[in-house]
Amino acid sequence: VPYRDSKLTRLLADSLGGNCKTTMIACVAAASMAETVSTLKFASRARHVHNSARINEQIDQRTKLQSLEVELTRLRAVLVEREQSVGDSRRFVQAEAERQQAFAERERAEAQVERAEAERRRAEAERLSALRQLEARSREVLQEKAANALLAEQIARMEDEHEALVEGEGEAAGQVDEMAETVAELQRIVAERDAALVRLREEATARQRRLSELEDALDRKTAQLIHTQRLQVERREAAAEAAAEAAPAPAQL
Repeated sequence: VPYRDSKLTRLLADSLGGNCKTTMIACVAAASMAETVSTLKFASRARHVHNSARINEQIDQRTKLQSLEVELTRLRAVLVEREQSVGDSRRFVQAEAERQQAFAERERAEAQVERAEAERRRAEAERLSALRQLEARSREVLQEKAANALLAEQIARMEDEHEALVEGEGEAAGQVDEMAETVAELQRIVAERDAALVRLREEATARQRRLSELEDALDRKTAQLIHTQRLQVERREAAAEAAAEAAPAPAQL
């Protein structure tokens, strides 16, 4: 008998996929091999049938309304819980954003401090360089002053010698016959001394001009050094104010 056309299948309709809990026992015997095989096939097919048994009850409108209210209360509780979870998530996201912003502000403040420190080091290097140049200029000025003093002494000595030669030439003019050669020699010496005196005076004038130029350069370097120090002080004050303004308040999570 085919499985679908079996009377047993019709009798067990509620148990095979219906609303019943079913326990099936397949009995086999060695007397009839064909029936045993057919029974085993049926048992194998029935074993794969899954029932979802429920209590057969009549639900009126009041009971259904109560069950719906219970379900609505449960859903509202779930909704409130999810809203609280979403609120916590939003607060966490906001706190994380504030923390990131504070971290970025701190990085900007650190960058400003680093730039101010770099500017300070550069200004310090410029100041040291200006001081070294100023010392070199001072040494040159002292050397020029010493050279000028030596040159002034030479000029004074040559002027004295020139006056002495002029006096000697006046005395020798009265003895033209006896001192002609001496006068000529004195005149030649006087001419040479005059030329040397002119050269020394020109050299003294050039040295005096050089000394004036060095003094002017020294004054300019001194003014530049003072200006650089003032800029350094202003930059330090500006960097300190910027760091104080950019320092973030601690984020309260």
